[in-house]
Amino acid sequence: MFDGLVRQKTRMLVLGIETSGLEGSVAIVRDDICLGEKNLNQVGRRHAQALVLEIGELLRAHSLTPRDVELVAVSRGPGSFTGLRVGMVCAKTFAYATGCRFIAVDTFAAIAENAPADLTRLFVIEDAQRDDLFVGEYARSPLQQWKQVPPVRIVSTDNFLQSRSDMAIVTGPGVAKFETETLSENWLQDPKIWRPRASTIASLGRLHEQSTYDKPASEECDFWRASPFYLRLSAAEEKRANMKQDEIP
Repeated sequence: MFDGLVRQKTRMLVLGIETSGLEGSVAIVRDDICLGEKNLNQVGRRHAQALVLEIGELLRAHSLTPRDVELVAVSRGPGSFTGLRVGMVCAKTFAYATGCRFIAVDTFAAIAENAPADLTRLFVIEDAQRDDLFVGEYARSPLQQWKQVPPVRIVSTDNFLQSRSDMAIVTGPGVAKFETETLSENWLQDPKIWRPRASTIASLGRLHEQSTYDKPASEECDFWRASPFYLRLSAAEEKRANMKQDEIP
């Protein structure tokens, strides 16, 4: 899973938290070796208290304590509004309580890591509701890391389908939105690689955190400033904003 990641010599125990979609997970990783990974049920993904219990069980299963964790890496989105919030709050609280370092990781970059090693460019998509898609385009860097080409954006489903060539490689949870048998064979159709894993979030978090060590803290590395990546308000927030706008005389 981590073939595309640059390996560092510094040893580090990382907790990964992934709650961006319908299936969530938590993992503990040391030096890109996954010691353990636990899938989350619906309750564990949507409620911070249950998520904390799942993390505690995973650590105890490997004779570890929260204080042993040196870095907590959390999936920042795009993805589920509720899931991302729960994961972010949990990761921030964990970092604050234990004193470990913190980093928020691009969810789509973690999905790209699942792709076959011979690919050099691909699109990652997620259902943005309202007949739209979140679309990220990624290319491998000379160091074999996936990098965003343009920023992740919202595109209508029709526009995305019309603008992509048959040669474009497409993956991500949004593929499930389509009848896969009608798609080009270049759309990666294995559901196992559409979704991000907490183990990949942890490994990417370690890589990125060490590459920014001794540099000014970015928002992604500061749990006071880090926030989920939404691109737009939730339906409930938009409704509330419109109601406030209507109240203005």
